[in-house]
Amino acid sequence: MPPLVDGVLAPVIAAEVSRLHKPPVAYLGPEKSFTWEAAVALFPHGDLRPRRSITEVFKEVESGAADYGVVPFINSLEGPVGETIDALATHGLSIVAMGEMRITLCVAKKGTPRVLFTHPHAAAQARRLIASLSAEVVYASSTSEAVAEFERCPGDCAVLASPKALSHLEKTCGVEDGESYTRFAVVSKEGGAAGRWALLIFAVPNVAGALHKALTPLAERGINMSLIYSRPTRLSPWDYFFVAEVETSGELEAALEEMRRRTTMLKTVGRYNLVKIPP
Repeated sequence: MPPLVDGVLAPVIAAEVSRLHKPPVAYLGPEKSFTWEAAVALFPHGDLRPRRSITEVFKEVESGAADYGVVPFINSLEGPVGETIDALATHGLSIVAMGEMRITLCVAKKGTPRVLFTHPHAAAQARRLIASLSAEVVYASSTSEAVAEFERCPGDCAVLASPKALSHLEKTCGVEDGESYTRFAVVSKEGGAAGRWALLIFAVPNVAGALHKALTPLAERGINMSLIYSRPTRLSPWDYFFVAEVETSGELEAALEEMRRRTTMLKTVGRYNLVKIPP
């Protein structure tokens, strides 16, 4: 895991916030969701605007209606968020900073639960709890929406959500399967001009050794890669692109130039630092 930057705000965000008193910030809502918590921490003076999907956040920023977007990028237990990866691949936005937050999950119950309301990513981080309840899992668009469904439930139901979303209810916290962290990407049209890490999206020919050849320029220059992930392109069956996070050493540009000759597509979708979001 790449090291974190001390403090809450990445330098590029801090500079922008000082220039714009209340920059409009779209985020995956609603309020009391984990992404809302990240957006509040990263943009304490921002004009925060909830949106119902990651794609809507990207469209809001791409249209100029918001200066920034905050979306979940990857969880340490569950892996990357597919919709965010797809949006980075297909939209013209780049990552300007990445915030990392410890995730704590709580469960609240009414009676003996036959139904559990939650979000798919939260459910994937608390499989042991779900198995112990033997309840039907009903997914909501966010953990905050799951809490609303739970409150409408007359009885024999449960909800899995964040401590803040359940702050007004009796609950049991720390029910996640293990120590869990989520990284939240801050995206903008301009992207980050500098940072310790860069995120690459690329595709290679469907021939033996193509991925190895594409990554060789990084290895030859001793450039550290902290993440690599394959994702279906959705263009045709069994067609994939790759997402890689690499360290931005002095030789990265030369490596990228060589990679372009060995890939069918290569896109740098951000240069950024990692920022620790306090609990």
